[in-house]
Amino acid sequence: MRFRRRRTLHLIGLVAALLGLTAACGGGAPALPLAAPPAGSPTPAPGPPNIVLILADDMGYGDLGSYGAPLIRTPNLDRLAAEGVRMTDFRVPSALCTPSRAALLTGLYPPRTGLVGNLPSGSPTEGISDGIDDEEMTVAEALRERGYATAMVGKWHLGSTLPHLPTAHGFDSYFGISNGNQTFLLLRGTTPVEDPPGLDQITRAYTEEAVTIIRDAARDRPFFLYLAHRSPHVPLEPAPEFLGRSAGGRYGDVVEELDWSVGEVMKAVRERGTSERSTCVLFMSDNGPWVAHGEEGGSPGPFRSGKNSPYEGGVRVPAIAWWPGRYPAGRTVSEPVISLDVFPTIVAMARGQLSPASTHDGVDLTPLLSGEVTRLSGPGIDGSREMLGYYFEHAVSLRSGRWKLLRPGYWDLADTLYDLQDDPSETTDLYPTRPDLAADLSPRLAFLTDQLARSGKKPKKGGGPD
Repeated sequence: MRFRRRRTLHLIGLVAALLGLTAACGGGAPALPLAAPPAGSPTPAPGPPNIVLILADDMGYGDLGSYGAPLIRTPNLDRLAAEGVRMTDFRVPSALCTPSRAALLTGLYPPRTGLVGNLPSGSPTEGISDGIDDEEMTVAEALRERGYATAMVGKWHLGSTLPHLPTAHGFDSYFGISNGNQTFLLLRGTTPVEDPPGLDQITRAYTEEAVTIIRDAARDRPFFLYLAHRSPHVPLEPAPEFLGRSAGGRYGDVVEELDWSVGEVMKAVRERGTSERSTCVLFMSDNGPWVAHGEEGGSPGPFRSGKNSPYEGGVRVPAIAWWPGRYPAGRTVSEPVISLDVFPTIVAMARGQLSPASTHDGVDLTPLLSGEVTRLSGPGIDGSREMLGYYFEHAVSLRSGRWKLLRPGYWDLADTLYDLQDDPSETTDLYPTRPDLAADLSPRLAFLTDQLARSGKKPKKGGGPD
Protein backbone atom coordinates (compact mmCIF):
# COMPACT_ATOMS: atom_id res chain seq x y z
CA MET A 1 0.00 0.00 0.00
CA ARG A 2 1.34 3.43 -0.96
CA PHE A 3 1.83 5.91 1.84
CA ARG A 4 -0.65 8.74 1.41
CA ARG A 5 -0.03 11.95 3.32
CA ARG A 6 -3.47 13.44 3.74
CA ARG A 7 -4.78 16.62 5.26
CA THR A 8 -7.57 15.43 7.51
CA LEU A 9 -11.07 16.80 8.02
CA HIS A 10 -12.73 17.09 11.38
CA LEU A 11 -16.39 17.20 12.32
CA ILE A 12 -17.66 20.59 13.41
CA GLY A 13 -21.07 22.08 14.08
CA LEU A 14 -23.12 24.01 11.58
CA VAL A 15 -22.08 27.41 12.88
CA ALA A 16 -18.38 26.56 12.80
CA ALA A 17 -18.72 25.22 9.28
CA LEU A 18 -19.61 28.67 8.07
CA LEU A 19 -16.66 30.49 9.62
CA GLY A 20 -13.95 31.95 7.41
CA LEU A 21 -10.85 29.82 7.03
CA THR A 22 -7.47 31.54 7.25
CA ALA A 23 -5.62 31.56 3.94
CA ALA A 24 -1.91 30.95 3.78
CA CYS A 25 -1.44 33.81 1.30
CA GLY A 26 -4.63 35.78 1.46
CA GLY A 27 -6.04 36.37 4.90
CA GLY A 28 -9.34 34.96 5.99
CA ALA A 29 -12.99 35.78 6.39
CA PRO A 30 -14.07 36.98 9.83
CA ALA A 31 -15.87 34.58 12.12
CA LEU A 32 -19.56 35.43 11.94
CA PRO A 33 -22.75 33.95 13.40
CA LEU A 34 -25.04 31.91 11.23
CA ALA A 35 -27.66 34.08 9.57
CA ALA A 36 -31.26 33.06 9.04
CA PRO A 37 -32.31 32.36 5.44
CA PRO A 38 -33.36 35.52 3.56
CA ALA A 39 -37.01 36.46 3.93
CA GLY A 40 -39.17 34.80 1.32
CA SER A 41 -36.58 32.15 0.46
CA PRO A 42 -37.22 28.46 1.08
CA THR A 43 -35.61 27.05 4.20
CA PRO A 44 -32.81 24.64 3.23
CA ALA A 45 -33.45 21.01 4.01
CA PRO A 46 -31.48 19.67 6.97
CA GLY A 47 -28.18 17.92 6.44
CA PRO A 48 -25.25 18.67 4.13
CA PRO A 49 -26.36 19.58 0.61
CA ASN A 50 -25.77 17.79 -2.64
CA ILE A 51 -23.13 19.73 -4.59
CA VAL A 52 -22.87 20.11 -8.37
CA LEU A 53 -19.74 21.84 -9.73
CA ILE A 54 -19.91 22.71 -13.45
CA LEU A 55 -16.76 23.88 -15.21
CA ALA A 56 -16.61 25.38 -18.70
CA ASP A 57 -13.40 25.17 -20.74
CA ASP A 58 -11.93 28.46 -22.08
CA MET A 59 -15.17 30.42 -21.63
CA GLY A 60 -14.69 34.17 -21.59
CA TYR A 61 -16.12 36.67 -19.14
CA GLY A 62 -18.22 38.18 -21.94
CA ASP A 63 -19.73 34.95 -23.25
CA LEU A 64 -22.93 34.83 -21.15
CA GLY A 65 -25.99 37.03 -21.42
CA SER A 66 -25.84 37.79 -17.71
CA TYR A 67 -22.26 39.01 -18.24
CA GLY A 68 -23.05 41.24 -21.19
CA ALA A 69 -22.89 38.94 -24.25
CA PRO A 70 -24.86 40.79 -26.97
CA LEU A 71 -25.43 37.92 -29.40
CA ILE A 72 -25.12 34.60 -27.55
CA ARG A 73 -28.32 33.39 -25.85
CA THR A 74 -27.81 31.67 -22.49
CA PRO A 75 -31.23 31.58 -20.80
CA ASN A 76 -30.43 28.72 -18.44
CA LEU A 77 -27.21 30.21 -17.10
CA ASP A 78 -28.88 33.62 -16.93
CA ARG A 79 -31.66 32.07 -14.83
CA LEU A 80 -29.05 30.46 -12.60
CA ALA A 81 -27.50 33.90 -12.06
CA ALA A 82 -30.89 35.54 -11.45
CA GLU A 83 -31.79 32.94 -8.85
CA GLY A 84 -28.32 32.85 -7.29
CA VAL A 85 -25.17 34.90 -6.83
CA ARG A 86 -23.27 36.35 -9.79
CA MET A 87 -19.59 37.04 -9.10
CA THR A 88 -17.99 39.80 -11.16
CA ASP A 89 -14.40 39.52 -9.90
CA PHE A 90 -13.87 35.76 -9.77
CA ARG A 91 -10.33 34.90 -10.82
CA VAL A 92 -8.10 31.90 -11.39
CA PRO A 93 -4.42 31.68 -10.34
CA SER A 94 -3.26 30.59 -13.80
CA ALA A 95 -4.78 31.09 -17.25
CA LEU A 96 -4.04 27.52 -18.37
CA CYS A 97 -6.18 24.38 -18.08
CA THR A 98 -4.06 22.02 -15.96
CA PRO A 99 -2.84 24.45 -13.27
CA SER A 100 -6.25 26.09 -13.04
CA ARG A 101 -8.07 22.76 -12.63
CA ALA A 102 -5.55 21.51 -10.07
CA ALA A 103 -5.99 24.71 -8.06
CA LEU A 104 -9.77 24.38 -8.19
CA LEU A 105 -9.77 20.80 -6.91
CA THR A 106 -7.02 21.14 -4.28
CA GLY A 107 -7.29 24.77 -3.15
CA LEU A 108 -3.53 25.16 -3.70
CA TYR A 109 -1.48 27.51 -5.84
CA PRO A 110 0.19 25.74 -8.82
CA PRO A 111 3.75 25.52 -7.39
CA ARG A 112 2.49 23.59 -4.36
CA THR A 113 1.26 20.75 -6.59
CA GLY A 114 3.90 21.07 -9.31
CA LEU A 115 1.08 21.28 -11.87
CA VAL A 116 2.17 24.54 -13.48
CA GLY A 117 1.69 23.82 -17.21
CA ASN A 118 -0.68 21.79 -19.36
CA LEU A 119 0.06 18.08 -19.07
CA PRO A 120 0.67 16.24 -22.37
CA SER A 121 -1.66 13.60 -23.74
CA GLY A 122 -1.56 9.97 -22.69
CA SER A 123 -3.70 6.94 -21.91
CA PRO A 124 -4.22 4.80 -18.80
CA THR A 125 -1.26 2.61 -19.79
CA GLU A 126 0.86 4.79 -22.08
CA GLY A 127 2.38 8.26 -22.24
CA ILE A 128 3.81 10.71 -19.73
CA SER A 129 3.32 9.45 -16.19
CA ASP A 130 3.28 12.89 -14.58
CA GLY A 131 0.06 14.06 -12.97
CA ILE A 132 -1.50 15.02 -9.69
CA ASP A 133 0.40 13.45 -6.81
CA ASP A 134 -1.11 10.79 -4.61
CA GLU A 135 -0.58 12.92 -1.52
CA GLU A 136 -2.73 15.82 -2.72
CA MET A 137 -6.17 15.90 -1.22
CA THR A 138 -8.83 16.80 -3.76
CA VAL A 139 -12.20 18.21 -2.82
CA ALA A 140 -13.70 14.85 -3.85
CA GLU A 141 -11.58 13.05 -1.26
CA ALA A 142 -12.49 15.63 1.36
CA LEU A 143 -16.17 15.11 0.65
CA ARG A 144 -15.90 11.32 0.53
CA GLU A 145 -14.48 11.49 4.06
CA ARG A 146 -17.70 13.32 4.96
CA GLY A 147 -19.86 10.49 3.59
CA TYR A 148 -20.51 11.87 0.10
CA ALA A 149 -20.91 9.79 -3.02
CA THR A 150 -18.61 11.36 -5.62
CA ALA A 151 -18.73 11.32 -9.41
CA MET A 152 -16.91 13.08 -12.22
CA VAL A 153 -18.00 13.60 -15.80
CA GLY A 154 -15.85 15.29 -18.45
CA LYS A 155 -12.35 16.65 -18.97
CA TRP A 156 -9.81 15.84 -16.23
CA HIS A 157 -6.40 17.05 -17.52
CA LEU A 158 -4.55 16.23 -14.29
CA GLY A 159 -2.85 13.09 -15.57
CA SER A 160 -3.81 10.24 -17.88
CA THR A 161 -2.05 7.16 -16.51
CA LEU A 162 -3.75 4.94 -13.94
CA PRO A 163 -2.29 6.51 -10.74
CA HIS A 164 -3.45 9.95 -11.83
CA LEU A 165 -7.01 9.32 -13.03
CA PRO A 166 -10.06 10.64 -11.12
CA THR A 167 -10.91 7.27 -9.58
CA ALA A 168 -7.51 7.33 -7.82
CA HIS A 169 -8.22 10.80 -6.41
CA GLY A 170 -11.53 10.65 -4.64
CA PHE A 171 -14.12 10.00 -7.34
CA ASP A 172 -16.24 6.86 -7.07
CA SER A 173 -16.97 6.98 -10.79
CA TYR A 174 -15.61 8.69 -13.89
CA PHE A 175 -16.88 9.16 -17.44
CA GLY A 176 -14.87 11.45 -19.66
CA ILE A 177 -11.72 12.28 -21.58
CA SER A 178 -8.72 12.46 -19.30
CA ASN A 179 -6.93 15.03 -21.47
CA GLY A 180 -7.64 17.23 -24.47
CA ASN A 181 -10.01 16.26 -27.25
CA GLN A 182 -9.14 12.65 -28.05
CA THR A 183 -12.59 11.03 -28.06
CA PHE A 184 -10.98 7.66 -28.76
CA LEU A 185 -9.72 7.88 -25.17
CA LEU A 186 -13.16 8.39 -23.67
CA LEU A 187 -13.06 6.44 -20.40
CA ARG A 188 -15.57 4.86 -18.10
CA GLY A 189 -13.62 4.45 -14.92
CA THR A 190 -10.22 3.46 -16.30
CA THR A 191 -11.48 1.52 -19.33
CA PRO A 192 -11.74 3.03 -22.83
CA VAL A 193 -15.30 3.19 -24.16
CA GLU A 194 -15.93 1.24 -27.35
CA ASP A 195 -17.32 3.26 -30.27
CA PRO A 196 -17.12 6.61 -28.46
CA PRO A 197 -19.14 9.57 -29.76
CA GLY A 198 -17.47 12.25 -31.82
CA LEU A 199 -16.74 15.70 -30.47
CA ASP A 200 -20.05 16.99 -31.80
CA GLN A 201 -21.86 14.55 -29.49
CA ILE A 202 -19.64 14.75 -26.41
CA THR A 203 -21.63 17.53 -24.70
CA ARG A 204 -24.81 15.45 -25.02
CA ALA A 205 -23.01 12.35 -23.73
CA TYR A 206 -21.69 14.25 -20.71
CA THR A 207 -25.10 15.78 -20.06
CA GLU A 208 -26.94 12.47 -20.18
CA GLU A 209 -24.40 10.93 -17.82
CA ALA A 210 -24.69 13.85 -15.38
CA VAL A 211 -28.49 13.76 -15.42
CA THR A 212 -28.46 10.01 -14.75
CA ILE A 213 -26.13 10.49 -11.78
CA ILE A 214 -28.37 13.18 -10.28
CA ARG A 215 -31.59 11.21 -10.77
CA ASP A 216 -30.22 7.87 -9.56
CA ALA A 217 -28.15 9.07 -6.61
CA ALA A 218 -29.09 7.46 -3.31
CA ARG A 219 -31.44 9.49 -1.12
CA ASP A 220 -29.80 8.54 2.17
CA ARG A 221 -26.47 10.29 1.53
CA PRO A 222 -25.33 13.48 -0.21
CA PHE A 223 -23.60 13.43 -3.57
CA PHE A 224 -20.92 15.54 -5.25
CA LEU A 225 -20.91 15.79 -9.04
CA TYR A 226 -18.06 17.49 -10.90
CA LEU A 227 -19.13 18.12 -14.50
CA ALA A 228 -16.18 19.48 -16.52
CA HIS A 229 -17.22 20.25 -20.08
CA ARG A 230 -14.70 20.50 -22.95
CA SER A 231 -16.76 23.34 -24.44
CA PRO A 232 -16.26 25.99 -25.63
CA HIS A 233 -12.63 24.92 -26.17
CA VAL A 234 -11.50 24.77 -29.80
CA PRO A 235 -11.99 22.92 -32.08
CA LEU A 236 -15.62 24.03 -32.07
CA GLU A 237 -17.86 21.05 -32.80
CA PRO A 238 -21.50 21.88 -31.99
CA ALA A 239 -24.12 19.16 -32.31
CA PRO A 240 -26.11 19.32 -35.59
CA GLU A 241 -29.18 20.70 -33.83
CA PHE A 242 -27.13 23.67 -32.56
CA LEU A 243 -25.06 24.31 -35.68
CA GLY A 244 -25.89 27.70 -37.18
CA ARG A 245 -28.40 28.50 -34.46
CA SER A 246 -26.60 31.34 -32.69
CA ALA A 247 -26.18 34.92 -33.85
CA GLY A 248 -22.77 34.63 -32.20
CA GLY A 249 -21.46 32.31 -34.93
CA ARG A 250 -19.99 28.86 -34.43
CA TYR A 251 -18.59 29.84 -31.03
CA GLY A 252 -22.06 30.98 -30.02
CA ASP A 253 -23.47 27.64 -31.19
CA VAL A 254 -21.16 25.79 -28.81
CA VAL A 255 -21.90 28.10 -25.87
CA GLU A 256 -25.65 27.81 -26.45
CA GLU A 257 -25.31 24.02 -26.49
CA LEU A 258 -23.45 24.21 -23.17
CA ASP A 259 -26.26 26.40 -21.84
CA TRP A 260 -28.74 23.72 -22.92
CA SER A 261 -26.69 21.21 -20.94
CA VAL A 262 -26.88 23.38 -17.83
CA GLY A 263 -30.64 23.55 -18.34
CA GLU A 264 -30.91 19.77 -18.45
CA VAL A 265 -28.81 19.42 -15.31
CA MET A 266 -30.89 22.01 -13.47
CA LYS A 267 -34.09 20.30 -14.57
CA ALA A 268 -32.83 17.08 -12.97
CA VAL A 269 -31.83 18.98 -9.81
CA ARG A 270 -35.26 20.58 -9.51
CA GLU A 271 -37.08 17.31 -10.23
CA ARG A 272 -35.08 15.60 -7.50
CA GLY A 273 -36.50 18.12 -5.03
CA THR A 274 -35.34 19.10 -1.56
CA SER A 275 -37.29 16.76 0.70
CA GLU A 276 -34.13 14.96 1.86
CA ARG A 277 -31.56 17.72 1.36
CA SER A 278 -30.92 20.84 -0.69
CA THR A 279 -28.58 21.10 -3.67
CA CYS A 280 -25.93 23.74 -4.33
CA VAL A 281 -24.81 24.38 -7.91
CA LEU A 282 -21.58 26.20 -8.78
CA PHE A 283 -20.66 27.26 -12.31
CA MET A 284 -17.39 28.80 -13.57
CA SER A 285 -14.73 28.63 -16.29
CA ASP A 286 -11.18 27.32 -15.95
CA ASN A 287 -9.65 30.41 -17.60
CA GLY A 288 -10.43 33.13 -20.10
CA PRO A 289 -11.11 32.73 -23.84
CA TRP A 290 -8.53 31.70 -26.39
CA VAL A 291 -8.59 35.05 -28.18
CA ALA A 292 -5.79 34.01 -30.55
CA HIS A 293 -8.50 32.07 -32.43
CA GLY A 294 -10.41 35.23 -33.24
CA GLU A 295 -14.16 34.75 -33.63
CA GLU A 296 -13.81 31.12 -32.59
CA GLY A 297 -12.07 32.05 -29.34
CA GLY A 298 -14.75 33.81 -27.31
CA SER A 299 -14.90 37.18 -25.60
CA PRO A 300 -13.11 38.50 -22.49
CA GLY A 301 -15.79 41.17 -22.21
CA PRO A 302 -14.32 44.51 -21.13
CA PHE A 303 -11.00 42.99 -20.12
CA ARG A 304 -7.62 42.72 -21.82
CA SER A 305 -6.28 39.60 -23.56
CA GLY A 306 -7.30 36.01 -22.75
CA LYS A 307 -6.08 32.49 -22.13
CA ASN A 308 -2.36 32.05 -21.32
CA SER A 309 -2.13 35.71 -20.29
CA PRO A 310 -1.88 37.25 -16.80
CA TYR A 311 -4.09 40.16 -17.84
CA GLU A 312 -7.66 40.23 -16.55
CA GLY A 313 -9.09 38.70 -19.71
CA GLY A 314 -7.08 35.56 -19.02
CA VAL A 315 -7.74 35.20 -15.31
CA ARG A 316 -11.16 36.76 -14.65
CA VAL A 317 -14.04 34.44 -15.55
CA PRO A 318 -17.81 34.18 -15.10
CA ALA A 319 -18.85 32.43 -11.88
CA ILE A 320 -22.29 31.72 -10.41
CA ALA A 321 -23.35 30.17 -7.09
CA TRP A 322 -26.92 28.86 -6.70
CA TRP A 323 -28.24 27.61 -3.37
CA PRO A 324 -31.87 28.58 -2.70
CA GLY A 325 -32.53 29.41 0.92
CA ARG A 326 -28.86 30.03 1.66
CA TYR A 327 -27.65 32.37 -1.09
CA PRO A 328 -29.99 35.33 -1.82
CA ALA A 329 -31.42 35.36 -5.33
CA GLY A 330 -30.18 38.10 -7.61
CA ARG A 331 -27.15 38.98 -5.50
CA THR A 332 -24.06 40.38 -7.24
CA VAL A 333 -20.68 40.07 -5.54
CA SER A 334 -17.95 42.40 -6.79
CA GLU A 335 -15.43 41.51 -4.08
CA PRO A 336 -12.31 39.82 -5.55
CA VAL A 337 -12.38 36.05 -5.00
CA ILE A 338 -10.36 33.22 -6.50
CA SER A 339 -10.97 29.62 -7.54
CA LEU A 340 -8.76 28.51 -4.63
CA ASP A 341 -11.70 29.51 -2.43
CA VAL A 342 -13.95 26.81 -3.88
CA PHE A 343 -12.25 23.98 -1.94
CA PRO A 344 -12.76 25.45 1.58
CA THR A 345 -16.23 26.72 0.64
CA ILE A 346 -17.39 23.27 -0.42
CA VAL A 347 -15.80 21.69 2.66
CA ALA A 348 -17.76 24.15 4.80
CA MET A 349 -20.99 23.20 3.00
CA ALA A 350 -20.31 19.61 4.01
CA ARG A 351 -19.87 20.75 7.63
CA GLY A 352 -16.21 19.89 7.66
CA GLN A 353 -13.10 21.87 8.42
CA LEU A 354 -9.55 21.50 7.21
CA SER A 355 -7.03 20.73 9.89
CA PRO A 356 -5.19 23.87 11.04
CA ALA A 357 -1.98 21.95 10.36
CA SER A 358 -2.82 21.63 6.66
CA THR A 359 -1.93 24.04 3.89
CA HIS A 360 -4.67 25.75 1.92
CA ASP A 361 -4.56 28.97 -0.08
CA GLY A 362 -8.25 29.88 -0.24
CA VAL A 363 -10.96 30.94 2.19
CA ASP A 364 -14.56 29.94 2.84
CA LEU A 365 -16.81 32.25 0.80
CA THR A 366 -20.02 31.34 2.63
CA PRO A 367 -20.33 34.63 4.57
CA LEU A 368 -19.79 36.60 1.36
CA LEU A 369 -22.13 34.56 -0.83
CA SER A 370 -24.87 34.48 1.79
CA GLY A 371 -24.77 38.25 2.26
CA GLU A 372 -23.56 38.17 5.87
CA VAL A 373 -20.56 40.30 4.83
CA THR A 374 -19.68 42.37 1.78
CA ARG A 375 -15.93 42.11 2.12
CA LEU A 376 -13.30 39.56 3.11
CA SER A 377 -10.34 41.01 4.96
CA GLY A 378 -6.65 40.28 4.52
CA PRO A 379 -3.13 41.71 4.83
CA GLY A 380 -3.26 43.66 1.57
CA ILE A 381 -3.69 47.35 0.86
CA ASP A 382 -6.57 48.86 2.85
CA GLY A 383 -7.12 45.53 4.61
CA SER A 384 -7.85 43.62 1.41
CA ARG A 385 -6.92 40.09 0.45
CA GLU A 386 -3.81 39.34 -1.59
CA MET A 387 -3.96 37.03 -4.61
CA LEU A 388 -1.08 35.77 -6.71
CA GLY A 389 -1.16 35.13 -10.44
CA TYR A 390 1.10 32.56 -12.08
CA TYR A 391 2.59 31.99 -15.51
CA PHE A 392 3.81 28.42 -15.30
CA GLU A 393 5.91 28.23 -12.09
CA HIS A 394 6.53 31.97 -11.91
CA ALA A 395 4.44 34.34 -9.78
CA VAL A 396 3.95 37.27 -12.16
CA SER A 397 1.19 39.31 -10.52
CA LEU A 398 -0.10 40.40 -7.15
CA ARG A 399 -3.67 41.59 -6.66
CA SER A 400 -4.01 43.71 -3.52
CA GLY A 401 -7.37 45.43 -3.21
CA ARG A 402 -7.96 47.58 -6.27
CA TRP A 403 -4.30 47.38 -7.32
CA LYS A 404 -2.51 44.86 -9.52
CA LEU A 405 1.25 44.68 -9.93
CA LEU A 406 2.40 42.77 -12.99
CA ARG A 407 5.94 41.53 -13.61
CA PRO A 408 7.43 41.61 -17.12
CA GLY A 409 7.04 38.71 -19.53
CA TYR A 410 6.11 38.18 -23.16
CA TRP A 411 3.20 40.56 -22.49
CA ASP A 412 5.38 43.55 -21.45
CA LEU A 413 9.05 44.35 -21.02
CA ALA A 414 8.79 46.15 -17.67
CA ASP A 415 6.90 46.07 -14.37
CA THR A 416 3.42 47.59 -14.68
CA LEU A 417 0.81 48.72 -12.16
CA TYR A 418 -2.94 48.97 -12.73
CA ASP A 419 -5.89 50.34 -10.80
CA LEU A 420 -8.53 47.69 -11.51
CA GLN A 421 -11.29 49.75 -9.95
CA ASP A 422 -10.91 52.72 -12.30
CA ASP A 423 -9.17 50.89 -15.14
CA PRO A 424 -10.37 47.26 -15.28
CA SER A 425 -9.22 47.00 -18.90
CA GLU A 426 -5.61 47.63 -17.83
CA THR A 427 -4.96 50.38 -20.36
CA THR A 428 -3.01 52.82 -18.15
CA ASP A 429 0.24 51.82 -16.48
CA LEU A 430 0.58 53.70 -13.18
CA TYR A 431 3.99 52.30 -12.26
CA PRO A 432 5.87 55.50 -13.23
CA THR A 433 3.45 57.81 -11.39
CA ARG A 434 2.79 55.77 -8.23
CA PRO A 435 6.26 54.77 -6.98
CA ASP A 436 4.82 54.61 -3.45
CA LEU A 437 2.52 51.72 -4.38
CA ALA A 438 5.20 50.01 -6.42
CA ALA A 439 7.53 50.24 -3.42
CA ASP A 440 4.91 48.50 -1.27
CA LEU A 441 3.74 45.83 -3.70
CA SER A 442 7.01 44.78 -5.30
CA PRO A 443 8.70 43.46 -2.14
CA ARG A 444 5.40 41.96 -1.02
CA LEU A 445 5.13 39.97 -4.24
CA ALA A 446 8.73 38.80 -3.81
CA PHE A 447 8.08 37.78 -0.20
CA LEU A 448 4.90 35.82 -0.97
CA THR A 449 6.55 34.15 -3.95
CA ASP A 450 9.51 33.05 -1.88
CA GLN A 451 7.30 31.88 0.99
CA LEU A 452 5.18 29.75 -1.30
CA ALA A 453 8.17 28.41 -3.23
CA ARG A 454 9.58 26.97 -0.02
CA SER A 455 6.76 24.42 0.02
CA GLY A 456 6.66 24.04 -3.76
CA LYS A 457 7.32 20.94 -5.82
CA LYS A 458 9.39 20.26 -8.88
CA PRO A 459 7.29 21.30 -11.90
CA LYS A 460 5.62 18.45 -13.76
CA LYS A 461 6.19 17.97 -17.44
CA GLY A 462 3.89 20.25 -19.33
CA GLY A 463 3.55 23.08 -21.79
CA GLY A 464 1.41 25.95 -22.99
CA PRO A 465 -2.12 26.32 -24.36
CA ASP A 466 -4.05 23.13 -25.07
